[in-house]
Amino acid sequence: MNVTIQERKFSFRSTYDISAPGVTYFAQKAFFAFLDKLELRTKAGELVAKLQSHFTFIRTNYDFILTDGRTYHFLCEKIWKGVYVCERSEESFHLYRHKGLRYSIFKGDDQIAAITKNRLVIGNGNEYDIRMNSDADVIVISCMVLALNTGDGDDDKDSTVTYDFGNVGPEDRRFDDSWAPR
Repeated sequence: MNVTIQERKFSFRSTYDISAPGVTYFAQKAFFAFLDKLELRTKAGELVAKLQSHFTFIRTNYDFILTDGRTYHFLCEKIWKGVYVCERSEESFHLYRHKGLRYSIFKGDDQIAAITKNRLVIGNGNEYDIRMNSDADVIVISCMVLALNTGDGDDDKDSTVTYDFGNVGPEDRRFDDSWAPR
């Protein structure tokens, strides 16, 4: 399954369009919030999830509160190597940053998604192309990518064009070029 998360290039607050097979979502950051607060909604306006950041000096730290009753905690586990964990009592995911502009998501020892970010960014126009297994949870993975994008502090920049070199530092796990979604 292919999912695209597109940040709108020119908007007063971070706004995202999320396209998945058969459904379209919309996410928007709250105005004048001290901490990051995003709401993920269907195009019809139905609330699907809330993302709430917690104050930390260095680490990305969010709660994903889904309307179906699930709550996930997302935080940066290894800052230098770009390892994030997203968990609740019943399940756990790891998001790994790789060289360049690629990420992967694992549930246990199984890779469930691969993410690629655009290199040339116009305005705020970050774009994430996600290839994921057909049984992967689109909402949870979308929340992870939204938190990753807003948590890096670059979501409200005023630049017009940016060339993103991506990660040039160490990686905890190498990107698997042979992985394909099932």
